[in-house]
Amino acid sequence: MLFNFGLLATLAALASASPLSSTSSSLAERNSDITRLGSVGKTLSGGTSFGNLVFVSGQVPVVNNTVVPGGIKNETAVCIEKVAAVLKEAGTDWSRVLKVTVLMQDINDFANMNEVYNAMIPDPKPARSAFEVGNLPVAGISVEIEAIAAL
Repeated sequence: MLFNFGLLATLAALASASPLSSTSSSLAERNSDITRLGSVGKTLSGGTSFGNLVFVSGQVPVVNNTVVPGGIKNETAVCIEKVAAVLKEAGTDWSRVLKVTVLMQDINDFANMNEVYNAMIPDPKPARSAFEVGNLPVAGISVEIEAIAAL
């Protein structure tokens, strides 16, 4: 079996240059180029930006600790508006979104979710994936939406 020692040396050099391996810099210094967006809680922030990219955490249809009424269409609209708020805080908007992930409790809601999505998201639409998941993080919600955008 042949082993590429040049590759091993390159990987070792990269690892030693990594900010994660630096013992002389503090965590705050290493993360000073990352901006936290939206509400920042104990377990996550509404999003982060790094360089020219914005990563919006999964937004759920909860307002004032209550799931919005009206089913998948209203829930989708609220999620899209909440993503828009994080994008705006970062200095961008839906026209700069590169990728969207939609998580649904029931894939049979796809057509109704898609109707609202198509009406609210500007053309050309970003790349998108949509999945049915076993459970979403808040009881009683039907959808969660996350996005990656350019500044």
